[in-house]
Amino acid sequence: MTTKTIKITLLIILPFTFLLFSFQEKGLTVEELISERFNQRQNALLISAKSFHQALASKNVKAIKRTYDSLRLAYKRWEYLGEYKFQKLIKEQINGAPLPKIEENGFGPNIKEPIGLQVIDECMGEYPGLNIPQLLDLSHKLVETLQGLPINIRIYDYEVFEAGRIELVRVFTLGLTGFDNPGTDHALSDSKAVLEAMNADYSLFYSQLKDFDSPLKNSIQASFDKGIYQLNAGDFESFDRANFLRNTVNPIMRGLLKMQEILELPMPQELRNTRAAWNYNAGSLFDENFLNPKYYLSIPEIFNTSAVRNLGRTLFFDPILSAENNRSCASCHFPEKAFTDGEPKSIATGKNATVKRNALGLVNCVFSDRMFHDLRAEGLEDQIDHVIADSLEFNTTIFKIIDKLNLSEEYRKLFAEAFKNYEGIHKINSQTISFAMAAYVGSLTAFNSTFDQYARNETANIDPDVKNGFNLFMGKAACGTCHFAPVFNGTVPPEYEESESEVLGIPVSWPSKNPKADEDRGRAMAKIKEQVDFYQYSFKTVSVRNVGLTAPYMHNGGMLTLEAVMDFYNRGGGNGIGLDFPHQTLSSTPLNLSKKEIQQIIKFMQSLTDVENLTERPKSLPKFDDPKLNQRSIGGEY
Repeated sequence: MTTKTIKITLLIILPFTFLLFSFQEKGLTVEELISERFNQRQNALLISAKSFHQALASKNVKAIKRTYDSLRLAYKRWEYLGEYKFQKLIKEQINGAPLPKIEENGFGPNIKEPIGLQVIDECMGEYPGLNIPQLLDLSHKLVETLQGLPINIRIYDYEVFEAGRIELVRVFTLGLTGFDNPGTDHALSDSKAVLEAMNADYSLFYSQLKDFDSPLKNSIQASFDKGIYQLNAGDFESFDRANFLRNTVNPIMRGLLKMQEILELPMPQELRNTRAAWNYNAGSLFDENFLNPKYYLSIPEIFNTSAVRNLGRTLFFDPILSAENNRSCASCHFPEKAFTDGEPKSIATGKNATVKRNALGLVNCVFSDRMFHDLRAEGLEDQIDHVIADSLEFNTTIFKIIDKLNLSEEYRKLFAEAFKNYEGIHKINSQTISFAMAAYVGSLTAFNSTFDQYARNETANIDPDVKNGFNLFMGKAACGTCHFAPVFNGTVPPEYEESESEVLGIPVSWPSKNPKADEDRGRAMAKIKEQVDFYQYSFKTVSVRNVGLTAPYMHNGGMLTLEAVMDFYNRGGGNGIGLDFPHQTLSSTPLNLSKKEIQQIIKFMQSLTDVENLTERPKSLPKFDDPKLNQRSIGGEY
């Protein structure tokens, strides 16, 4: 360890040591110690923000850089409990993504311009050629927001554990990927500051453990030490995120949960009667039950049963839903292809045309708050309505479907059994059909791929290229800043409540000597409220799980191979290949990935293949009195 490193380490450790001794002299409880420490960190954050603003006013570039670095460290030391206590405020005013948004509850497209640390960080990426007036405005707003925070906050002991486990997800998915610092290179130093603050706080709880719990305490402490050392010694591009996941994130997540149980501190589900997107009892970000599919479904618990899901599966494969009784959901979503169909754009009803876009895979699609490439449906329950009415798909109405299903005694019995607790005389209706379909599609979850098993520490054996590909995906290649772990889609951690879309600048086809921009305007044409410039050509960020089965790629199917996709990203998207997309959210700066690195990323994505136990089709379809209707095939025509 160098003299400079020792000095830096002492500067970080000594304040915590001083605080610990001064608190102990006051005879405070652990809760009181944590609360006082949190409030001191909050005050330090405010002081740092003011210092940064003053440095900007002085226009001293070196002072601006120095005070900004201090501001980031102050924020990160406060972050894990600050995010827990002020989640909405932080997202909107302190550290939200540097992209404009539409006001959630407004009647029209009321645009909210981004402010906060991520926007400041993007501006600081221009150092030393800084836009001082813009930074002054942003830092002034930040100081005002911080001054408005409540003071003397009480932190309860159980909150420390909940906040810390959420923070581990945040650090791994947003911090180490660079998402949280889009303009500068603070990813590792930020994450280190977070772990040091958490480590200092959890050490206060060790005295409450019994002697026979020492192995647990030692394990947690060792995992913190490993992570802090690794972050201190690494650099962004070469940092081994897979190792950090297995040897720091996983052991601490599991250890803190165990310590919370031993200390008999209440769990979130015991305190709040609300459904969360992620399962607090999960031991790893990659556990099969880490995300809760029921959170994303609007189906009452009483109807999310195996009988309803089985009915939904039957309906999914039954062409009775289409006008001509020849096309089913499975006509465009083949189970063997992770519920895609291998076509650039799916074949339309009548087979003389195609639908507008490429068929989305359905495995893990439940982990999203909105559906379709343009996010026009508010959930799985709403999705079926769009397919039924589309003249290129089922080309019918829900009323005609209800009438047909009622002609089958078998279907009447199936609905009666599945919805025996449904209030109302008519069991076959638009709501029960929607519930059944959503329950089935929502059950198509899979997190047991080769990589998942490695990520959960269930095996140490993995192709080195897969591991390197994961590290590139989550680091240098910046894939993980849009395709968030563990689903690797656009549903944003650590709360996993909101799904994003991106403007990538998609051409009609790629590779191409003379690329032309695809004219599909995407999200900007889906909802009246979202007809704004920055959603022009914006499309849902879909999961890269099972991409080995789902070619061709993009909303228009214009890229036939994963090599073509990676080449497109490597060049900087549409703007990088010479097209003009003013609101492109993908950086147009080339990634400078080598051919070997591209192949490693592809190998990693292919290691996420998992459709086990999801491909079974019904053995038969319900019978009708009309012999012609009984001639329909399982899955319909393709």
